[in-house]
Amino acid sequence: METNLEKFTEQGYLVVESALSEADLAPLIGVISEAVDKRAAELYNEGVIPDTYEAMSFDRRWHAILKACGRENEVFGWHTLVFSEALFDLITHPKVLDVLEVLIGGDIQFNGDFWVRPKLPNEKLTTLPWHQDSAYMPQTENDTHLTVWLPLVDVKVENGPLQFLPGSHKLGLQTYHRVPGETFAVPVLPPDSSDADIETLEMKKGDLLVFNNLVFHRSLVNHSDIIRWSTDFRFSRTGTSLNGLWHETIACLAREQANRHCPTSWQTWRAQWNASPHKDRFV
Repeated sequence: METNLEKFTEQGYLVVESALSEADLAPLIGVISEAVDKRAAELYNEGVIPDTYEAMSFDRRWHAILKACGRENEVFGWHTLVFSEALFDLITHPKVLDVLEVLIGGDIQFNGDFWVRPKLPNEKLTTLPWHQDSAYMPQTENDTHLTVWLPLVDVKVENGPLQFLPGSHKLGLQTYHRVPGETFAVPVLPPDSSDADIETLEMKKGDLLVFNNLVFHRSLVNHSDIIRWSTDFRFSRTGTSLNGLWHETIACLAREQANRHCPTSWQTWRAQWNASPHKDRFV
């Protein structure tokens, strides 16, 4: 039977089913819900929206709020809004780090890069074309940087899943350029693929996806009427250079192999955040 390491090495990505429980994800979902509560109250008090939509479900409410005030394309990803102990606890969760340890060893650093992403119905900004993450992270192509992606709702074909080209990380970093109509740079030569080559990842809430910085992937349009909430973080082996990446100031040690312990406390990470020049750069 093929191991997780063998699958990851061959494909450039790996899905671990039921890696996390409802209880593991609930604190971060609570933080997101509180942020929605606060913004809804502000907009309602300003007379911008007629209702706070508090009776609506987690996967519908934020979209209803944005729709009511005509700002459906307002946000690509959340950063400052979700900075919290709940976020830190999920980034450094033993279940997350156990998966990474199999792939890169027991000395693991969190790269400082995190997002919560509300992928809205029929919203184009988060419908990304084929790309490799190292195209947007200068000088990272010679090291292994792993993205952990966690869906906070079930992901099906209709609500905008991720797609991957298995084994495409073996091609190395391609050349990218800007073209009209695309938010991000795209490869000069798009990856050679057919429908048979593409894997569409339908996932359940609690599943964990981890992928290499050189593997080609893209995100499809959310054709459903719910928000496809997700969160993602990046990791590498301890000591891997972060090459002056903007999030380097909030990087921290996540696990030490000697004792399989996280040596960084929430208080230490919060202090790094407070000292970071980038903490207010994003929503």
